[in-house]
Amino acid sequence: MSEKFLSKLSKYLFWDSNIDVLDPSADRCLILERVFTRGTESDEKEVLNYYGRTLIKDTIPNIKYLDKKTLNYLSIVFGVPKEEFICYKRSLSESPFGIS
Repeated sequence: MSEKFLSKLSKYLFWDSNIDVLDPSADRCLILERVFTRGTESDEKEVLNYYGRTLIKDTIPNIKYLDKKTLNYLSIVFGVPKEEFICYKRSLSESPFGIS
């Protein structure tokens, strides 16, 4: 079933990965990050159908990098406060230009 799921997603999302070795369970953060930052509406529907809303809601705070627009979108759509996202906490703790 996982092979069918991954084959339904846009190929360009995983241009740097071998889709044959991606594991939808182990690589869930990578897959969700790519779909929500670069995917189509169809890709989003596929991940919602495959993972379900609850699992996505539990997973997205653990994504290490999201641009501000995607972070805000996911926060609103899934009802997860931005402060719970690792990438939001990380961006607040980093000083500009690496200066402490």
